[in-house]
Amino acid sequence: EKWERKHPLYKKNKVRTTKYTILSFLPKNLFEQFHRFANFYFVILIGLNFIPQLNVFGKEISMLPLIAVLSMQGLKDALEDFNRYKNDLGVNNTYIEVYQSSDDKYHKMKWSDLQVGDIVRVVCNSVIPADILLLHSSDPDGICFIETSNLDGESNLKQRMVVPKHWGDNHEFYPKEFKSIIECQTPNNEIYKFHGNMIPANGGEKISVNNSNLLLRGCVIRNTDYVEGIVLYAGHETKAMLNNNGPRYKRSKLERRMNTDVIYCVVLLLVMCLIGSVGNGIWASNMSNIEQAELFIPNEENGEALNPALSGFYMFWTMVILLQVLIPISLYVSMEIVKWGQVHMINSDIDLYHKETDTPIRCRALNITEDLGQIQYVFSDKTGTLTENKMIFRRCTIGGVDYPHAANGESPITFLILNCEQFCNFCCFFSGEYSKHREAFSGRNDSIRRSYRRTQSASLNLLGYVRVKSIGISLFESVCETDVTPDPVLYEKLISTPYSTFACNEASAAVPSLEKARIWDFFINLAICNTVVISNDSDDSVTASTTPDPYSVSTSIIPSLFLLSTILFWSNRHILPSTCPPFILLITLFPFQQISTPGAETYKPLFPNGNHAIPVNGNTNNSANIGAHFNEDGTGLTDEELSKIRYEAESPDEAALVYAAHAYGCVLAHRSSHGGKESVTITLPDGGGKLEFEVLHKLPFDSTRKRMSVIVRDPRNGQITLYCKGADSAILSALRRDQQDDVQFGKFRLLELLTKQYLDKYGRVGLRTLCISKRVLTEAEYSEWEQLHRAAERDLENRDQMMINSFVRMEDNLELLGATGIEDRLQDGVPETIEALRQAGIQVWVVTGDKRETATNIGRSCRLIHQNDEVIELITETPEALSELLDTTISSQDNKRGKLPEIQHQTSILSFNVSFSLPNSTSYPTIDDKDLPALGQSAPDTLVKEIADKFVLLARRCRSVLCCRATPLQKGMVLKLIKDKLHVMTLAIGDGANDVSMIQVADIGVGLSGQEGMQAVMSSDYALAQFRFLKKLLLVHGHWNYARLASMVLYFFYKNAAFVFLIFWFQILCGFSGGNMIEQSYLLIFNLIFTSVPPLVNGVLDKDIDAATLLKKPELYMQGIKDELYLQRTFWINMLDALYQSLIIFFFLYVIYLDTEVGLIEWGTVVTTAAVFVILIHLGIETKTWTWIHWVCQIGSVLVFFAYSLIYNIVCATCLPPSNPYFVMERVIQTGQFWFSILLVTAVALFPR
Repeated sequence: EKWERKHPLYKKNKVRTTKYTILSFLPKNLFEQFHRFANFYFVILIGLNFIPQLNVFGKEISMLPLIAVLSMQGLKDALEDFNRYKNDLGVNNTYIEVYQSSDDKYHKMKWSDLQVGDIVRVVCNSVIPADILLLHSSDPDGICFIETSNLDGESNLKQRMVVPKHWGDNHEFYPKEFKSIIECQTPNNEIYKFHGNMIPANGGEKISVNNSNLLLRGCVIRNTDYVEGIVLYAGHETKAMLNNNGPRYKRSKLERRMNTDVIYCVVLLLVMCLIGSVGNGIWASNMSNIEQAELFIPNEENGEALNPALSGFYMFWTMVILLQVLIPISLYVSMEIVKWGQVHMINSDIDLYHKETDTPIRCRALNITEDLGQIQYVFSDKTGTLTENKMIFRRCTIGGVDYPHAANGESPITFLILNCEQFCNFCCFFSGEYSKHREAFSGRNDSIRRSYRRTQSASLNLLGYVRVKSIGISLFESVCETDVTPDPVLYEKLISTPYSTFACNEASAAVPSLEKARIWDFFINLAICNTVVISNDSDDSVTASTTPDPYSVSTSIIPSLFLLSTILFWSNRHILPSTCPPFILLITLFPFQQISTPGAETYKPLFPNGNHAIPVNGNTNNSANIGAHFNEDGTGLTDEELSKIRYEAESPDEAALVYAAHAYGCVLAHRSSHGGKESVTITLPDGGGKLEFEVLHKLPFDSTRKRMSVIVRDPRNGQITLYCKGADSAILSALRRDQQDDVQFGKFRLLELLTKQYLDKYGRVGLRTLCISKRVLTEAEYSEWEQLHRAAERDLENRDQMMINSFVRMEDNLELLGATGIEDRLQDGVPETIEALRQAGIQVWVVTGDKRETATNIGRSCRLIHQNDEVIELITETPEALSELLDTTISSQDNKRGKLPEIQHQTSILSFNVSFSLPNSTSYPTIDDKDLPALGQSAPDTLVKEIADKFVLLARRCRSVLCCRATPLQKGMVLKLIKDKLHVMTLAIGDGANDVSMIQVADIGVGLSGQEGMQAVMSSDYALAQFRFLKKLLLVHGHWNYARLASMVLYFFYKNAAFVFLIFWFQILCGFSGGNMIEQSYLLIFNLIFTSVPPLVNGVLDKDIDAATLLKKPELYMQGIKDELYLQRTFWINMLDALYQSLIIFFFLYVIYLDTEVGLIEWGTVVTTAAVFVILIHLGIETKTWTWIHWVCQIGSVLVFFAYSLIYNIVCATCLPPSNPYFVMERVIQTGQFWFSILLVTAVALFPR
């Protein structure tokens, strides 16, 4: 209470996600439901029915249909809200330790009682209750690890750091002494952005705090005993709650079309009411001249007959009430039920379940299932969407020299078959004197211990086998991502000269030293320029990693090797020399190192270089001990400790580069933070010890700069170095250009040109490329920059822009070290899926941030670009040049194929590097069938109208499009341009945060549960595990859902119209007096009960075409693209069908029962029965796939109708005066005339079907 009085603006930590309370539920829920036009419309009709002159139904019964609809919707809303209430109750009643200054102790307190400013303690594996600024951690390095899966779906651990302690390096934290003031942003929903300042109580310099110091509500503490922090945001002001927007709501295309048809029904209703009004006026005018006219014409209050005009006016509104069934009040609720069922069917499809990752499909938007069947354009990301996003380090270039890593990633079995013969050269070593030379397996002679096969454990092997645990596979489960074979030439250069021998200023070194210095800097960059988290299997935090003893042989491996060798020997004996004895064959067949991985074991060849000579006596000229352990003073770990280490990266690229450095012996071993100073420790290859770099600053990656950097202080001499890696376009444009020495400038320029050539070469074979660079800083340069950077950090208003400016200022005058090429393989089934989508008439665009060569290679691999396709490259520097190039290209195409032919399919691959702005919406028709891929260098920032028009004009004449160098914002803008100009249905699919913009703009957004986190999934309408699942989702479920909903909506309009027309025809016989031959209750519940369930079942279960046929013939999907199943003409055809059937039912039965003794109520009952039979059998004819559920619902609906009629006619004969239906149904069903007439009318009415 004291805190609330002092800080009334801060919210408590209690959360309430419910929409209603007990008192507010009824008024609030009704208010929400009456926002729907149909509900509001029926409320007006109920009000009109209470006017005596307009009364048609009993006042009570007229409300039943609306009450039923409102009750069903209200019950659903109440159950959903009650579940939210129970969840809130459980969360709010969770306990947390909160510091109390009164007794200087922590006490347990409910989450709901937390306040901003409270100091809390959270233990390992506990959920964080609020947004907390980290003040202390049990980890001596001042770090903690959190899992954010509850917040963003990402399961990999993230590291957070304690705010630099302004009270010194004392590791103890005393909450009672904490009196600092914290300035921070107002609450916002940006979970990856936070900045503020801490003002020490002693008046010292402000300490900048950022996202790395913030623990967000909903995250879980991992690998840390406990943390302590102060609550900054509580309750609904936390970032988690501000991002809790509930399920996504979109209106489908079919629903928009349906709303138009509802308007047509309103117009038709008004026309029928107007006819009834005019007819009643004419009737009244004619009848006023006969005697006893008051018997036929309503009277005024004074007893005189109404004026015909006034009578017609009253009759207009009476007809509105009488014919209200024409507007399908239950259609909206029925569609919600059907869509819920369709979502359940999609979620239950085992073919959309990814067994390897245990990931099913998730439908996050519940009201656009039918849009899946009408997609015209698919916009896809490349990395992680078309590809696996399991990065494999393939090759690199350093100092202008290419290192191809030829053996990297080679299949062990393939390697065996290709190289087994050369290993037979060593048979003599084992055949006679195995015991003598056994020391070669376990001894420590360095000369025979070197292996070019390096793994994530950095272990080295001989002609034997070492069984070690694989590390770093908790996030990326395949060995391929972490298994790297060093290039022999590069490895020799790396270890030939120790790192400590280099001068810090490589520019002044000799040429060989400069080359090797660049190699060292290259791998140091890979090892430390990242945000990789070092963790382990247990909950204890890992503080170091090192190399195990590689020279001991596991005897337990021999039996398994013998078994496998026997199998391979008999299957491949033709490739082996006949002189090899059996035991020699075992050694020859298995020059592998066995690696133990979670759930699998793999064998890796020890000698990827076939020319590597192994001396019999175990001696070589190189005595380097590559596999040396760290010392016991903390520089090393045991094999057991090493086996627990894991690298967890937020990006697969980072993981691949760290493992590549690891394979060369530059091992990221430890991160720590002492007294606000962060450091990173790496171990060096060849027993070179360790280096502990002081991390001065981290410049994180962002999509604007397209690079990240780390500023460190060299432990050897204190020199400050910036290591930077990023996209080639970002790094090459920031290289140093001010060399005064012409010779030196020429060398740097040559290095840049050679690197560009290799980048293009890597891109052409589909590798992802990154440039590696550095910058040596003087103390003065760093101090000047740091002062400006600190000012930017402390600025709360323009911090983001000032920080970017600060980063760019530092990441300039770079020295190029080299570049990397990382392979990202296509996912299974991608080419087949794209081909099927194109056959279905869907235009596939790939929008990627990769360079042109890489994107082109992937485009060809996934069959986006065919061999005979005409490729047009649009590469320009200015908007003017681009405009001219577009004019020339369009003109050239016009000359080739005629000006703007009308077509249906597209292919183009377009991207630009100029600025545009979004134009106004302009409609364009169909597109070209000829392949016209157009390739560019970068995509637009914004689309200027005149250039955008030309862009669309060219793109719409192509079959597919590939946009390169696209930023996240540009991805969304390209999609929006096509969507607005061509008025097409679009789907965007991606797996990363850079795809969110595109996913949110599209009509349907699909997120892939990939390696880049779950932000795309969290923003999507549908979540898949693999791109190939899109094929069945669209071609099968999309087609089915569209066909089902289209059929169901048209059926609803049909059956309502057919029933209303029956009442309208009766007006001809009763002088348009508003009379009705159908009993009131039938009229009001006909659509609500008697004919409501079968169309719902059809909407969920009917299959017009089986799944196998839809997958085999993708062109059937064109029905949805062309909207063939729900065109405007199909709506009117259904209305004409209803008109025809109503005419048959009414007038056939009128003639059959003419001049009989059947009364009006009896005849109306026969008409109602015939209508039920005709309308239900009509649906049966429309049903393509019958199940037992269909039969039960169809027959059950008929039985319910008869049961209701028989019971109602007995127990409620006088419930709705003046009608008296007593025993009516019981009498009519006993006559043969009734059954004959029902069968005849049903047959004739449905004969056209």
